[in-house]
Amino acid sequence: MLEKFRTLYEEKLTVKLITVFLVVLASLAILIPIVQLALLFGVDLMNNNGVRMKVDFGNVFFFFLFGASSIGIIWLAQKYLHKRTLADLGFRTKILTLFFIGFLVGVLMVGLEYLVLGMSASEVKFVSVIPSNSSIPVYIGYYIYFFFGMLIWNSLIEELGCRAYPIEALRKHLNPHIIFTLMGVLFTLGHFVVRDFDISYAISLFITSYALSGIYYYSGSIWLVIGVHTGMNWFGFSFGGNVDNWKLGALVRIEIQDIPTWIFYTTGPLIGIGVFLLVRVAHKKGLFKKNL
Repeated sequence: MLEKFRTLYEEKLTVKLITVFLVVLASLAILIPIVQLALLFGVDLMNNNGVRMKVDFGNVFFFFLFGASSIGIIWLAQKYLHKRTLADLGFRTKILTLFFIGFLVGVLMVGLEYLVLGMSASEVKFVSVIPSNSSIPVYIGYYIYFFFGMLIWNSLIEELGCRAYPIEALRKHLNPHIIFTLMGVLFTLGHFVVRDFDISYAISLFITSYALSGIYYYSGSIWLVIGVHTGMNWFGFSFGGNVDNWKLGALVRIEIQDIPTWIFYTTGPLIGIGVFLLVRVAHKKGLFKKNL
C-alpha cells in the first residue's frame, strides 16, 4: 500500500503538493490536540503563549511535547515517504559558524528596525525589567532555558517544518517563489493558533517567512536559518518593548512613543524584503557555495 502511494507520489505533482502540504500542516496542527491535552492537566497554553508564557513545568513540558511531535511527523515523512533522513534537511552543513553568522544577521535585522523606529519617535525609554531581588544563579538558570529551550528549540521546530522539509521535497518540482508563498501563508496562520489575528503582524510574519525561506533555499543550511530566526527572536524577547517576562530572557523594555504610523508598519517588512534581495545577490555571486 505504502509503495503504491510512493509511486503515485513520485509520478503526480498534484499528489506531491497535497502530501507535502498535509505533512507541513500536520506538523503545525499537532499543536491543537496538545493544547486540548494540556487543558486536561490545568495548563492553558492559549493564555500562556509567547512573551506571556509562564516558565513552569506544565508550560515547558507541553511546549517540548509539541516540538517533539512536530519533528516526529517530519521524521516519519522523511523515513517512510521520501526514504531519506532528517540529516538531509540541511543538517550536513557547518553548525556553529553558520548558526553564529545567522544569529548576527537576525539581531541586526530587528536591531535596525528598532533603530529606525527610535529615530522616528518623539521619545525612547529604556527600562530594566530584571527584579532587583533576583539572584544571579537563578537568572542564569532561566536564561539558559530561554536561549536553548525556548529560542533555539522554537526556531528548529519552525524552520524544519516550514522551510527545510517543504523546500527539499519540492525543490526540483516547483518554482521556489511558489514554495515560499505557500509556506509563508502556513507559517503566518500557524502563529494565530494561540493568539488573536492581527493584520499588520500577519504581514510582518509572511515577509519574514519569505526571507527565511530564501535564506534556506539558497544556502541549503538549516543551521544558518535557525541562527537568523533565533537572533530575531532573541532581540525581540530581550529588548522588545512589550516583554516584561524576565524569565523568558527580557533584559530591558524599550518604550518607543509617537512613531509615525507609516514608519511603524513599513519598516519591518522593508527590512525583510531587503534581506531577501541581499540573499539573492549573495547566491548569484556564489557566496554560499564557497562558505558552506
